[in-house]
This record gives sequence, structure tokens and C-alpha cells, in this order.
Amino acid sequence: MNIDNSHRLAALSTLFLLLAGCGGGGTPVPPTGSVPAPSPAVPVTINGQVVASFTAADGSTDQGRTASAFAYAEKAGDLPSAPVLSVSNNLLNVSSSFSNTGGSTFGGVGIEVPLRDADRNQVQSGATKVQFSLASTGTNKTLKFKIKALGSTPNGCVPAASVTVTATQTNYELALTEANFKLPDFCTGPTATNPALAGTLANVGAIEVSDEALPSTGSATVGIHLGSIAFAPKPATPATSAVSITGPFSFEYGTGATGNALAESASAYTLTGHRTSATESWAATVAVLPLTATSDVSGWPALSINLASTSNSQVVLMLQSADAVDDGCFPSYVVTGLSGTAATRVIPFSSFSLANNPDATCAAANATRPDTALALTRLKQFQIRELKGSAGLDAVSVVIGKPVLLSGQ
Repeated sequence: MNIDNSHRLAALSTLFLLLAGCGGGGTPVPPTGSVPAPSPAVPVTINGQVVASFTAADGSTDQGRTASAFAYAEKAGDLPSAPVLSVSNNLLNVSSSFSNTGGSTFGGVGIEVPLRDADRNQVQSGATKVQFSLASTGTNKTLKFKIKALGSTPNGCVPAASVTVTATQTNYELALTEANFKLPDFCTGPTATNPALAGTLANVGAIEVSDEALPSTGSATVGIHLGSIAFAPKPATPATSAVSITGPFSFEYGTGATGNALAESASAYTLTGHRTSATESWAATVAVLPLTATSDVSGWPALSINLASTSNSQVVLMLQSADAVDDGCFPSYVVTGLSGTAATRVIPFSSFSLANNPDATCAAANATRPDTALALTRLKQFQIRELKGSAGLDAVSVVIGKPVLLSGQ
């Protein structure tokens, strides 16, 4: 039978979660009799835009988000054993076990995988299918694959498909249709914070995979093995996209560096300043180009920037994220071979690193000194530093062409 809303609210009062950061994974589900028939899942080659893949031992995705495991049950005494999360052979594995001695009518174990802003935009651009690698070595072979809207209320009312798998790791594909992804029967219908599929796809926040086959009595094992997740068709990568910059400014540091200024015209930012022969070799005149809003640009492979300089043959480009302490320890790339003739450089983001920072003490990454992969997920601003160095002239002049571009090349 279905769980009506009053019973569901009462059940929520006794709901227990493991790993509370799962964002609502432990939520009530209808009794077995009202679970929709498993959706057909056709084995495929994963050829869409991959939004989650796993190589890191802690379960974080290669795309810079952190997956988590959760468990829940209607009654505290039936809470599944603490799920154990591990990564092996590019698979995110979660193991646990059910033991229903208290007569719970629902319970589950699962994985939540948050998505990046860039991936959310990709889904909005017209994905029609979701592809994933999945297996179960637990007692149950019918798992739930759920798509959750960003900020959805953690009450279990999210579009879900029931997918029958095997113990052999296999790639599957599901069409993104209302027929495949339904709100559970115990939901009263879509709401602003728990939309149906169309509204969810417009604002995707996470993917969830769970085993919800709590036995009516006795015990059962759980073994979920999740590989890459992708949305298809893979969109054509735009050649470039202009970065929106607001409020550019300049500063300087080091004795003898003076008169910094950043002039803006319709076609360029021009950094100027002055130094003396006594200026320290590490002194710098710096242009700062703040993004209009903190942005996830991790879906782009490169930066395209037009540069010219009559004062030094090189400048240092830096990526400052919103999470970074403002101490200059930002992932860096040294652009060399500059001259008074403007030239466009396409620089892979993979070439930026803390190890390239002029300050050698910056090389060790930590929470407030994120290296490139994390910095790109919350990019706040670019810095262009003109260090005096042995080739530096007294008059600083660096021209940064407009627009600064993200490149798909």
C-alpha cells in the first residue's frame, strides 16, 4: 500500500541518517508493493559528457565534487550497518547490510554524487539520456537511480528510476523521460522545491544511487558499485566563451615599485607603473581582473588571452579562487616570450599549478591554498603579475587584450 502524507511525516520523525552530509539521501520510500516496475536499461557505450568519474580513494569525483554514502531506516533499531565507501578500478563501492528486526517498512543504503555548475549547464543544454556504469553484489539487484534538483527538500520526493542490474559491471542508458523518472507514489505531487523531471533537469544538483530493498524480516547484504555517469548526447564544445569581468584594478608590492595603474579601453586593459634600479627582483606590478560572479569554469580546457609587454619578456598569470586566502599563493603559469607585438596565447588550465608560483613556499596545497582543479570550480579573479626580474625595465607596460576567453581547444 502507499504511505500517505501523515504517515510519511510521522516516519520522518524517526528517520536516522548516517553521514548527514549526504543531502537527503536517507528518505522514506513506499512499501515494496507500490514500487514502479524496473525501467529497461540497455547496455551501452558511455559516450556522453561525463559528469562524475572516480579515481580518488576518498570518493571525490575527478570533476572536483565529493560523493558520500548514507543509510536510513524507519526505526532506529533497523538502521543498516554503517556503509563502507571505497574506490577501486575506477568504481565507487558502497557496502552495508540490512537487518530488519523491528518491523520497519522502509530503509535504504546509497550514494549521493553532487554535480558541478558546469555539468548542470550541460544538462540544461539539451541532454536526452543519462548513462552510467552500475552493478550490485548485494542480495538485491534492482537499484534506484535518482536525479535531484539543486536545493531540493530532503524528503525523498525526487524523480527516480528502478534499474535491474547484475553482479557484473555494465554500462546502462536511460532516456530522460517522465515514464522512466517518476516521483515516488508517497509524494503528493511536484512542488517548487521538489519538481518533477522537467524542473529537475533545469536545475540538476546531484545523482543518487540506492538499494532500498529492506527485507520485511531478517537480513540482506548491500553492495553497490558505481562507475562513470554521463549525460548524452555530448554537446559540441563552443570554441570560446568570453569571461565577464567587472571592476578591474591594480596594485604593487616591493620597495621601489610605484605608480601602478590599470587603464581600461574598449579593446584592452593596460597595466603601467614605475620601478627604480633599487627595486627588489621579486617586486611586482599587478593587474587584477575580477569575474562578475564566482564561476565554475572547470568544464573548459584552456584560457585564451592576448598579451603584449614592452617592459618584460614574461608575466605570471594566476587563478584566484573564492576559497583562497589572499596571500598570493594561487595556481600560476609563467608566460614567456612577450614583446611589444600583441599575441594570443591559448594556455591549458592543466598547465597552471601552485608549483609554478614565484613564491616557492606556495607549492603545498591545502584548504586555503587550493591547487588548480579546485580553484577552477570557484574562480574569483585572474591576476597578471609583472615581476621585475633581471629583464625588467623601469617603466612597466603590459597590455591585456579584450575579451579574456575560455577556450574549448
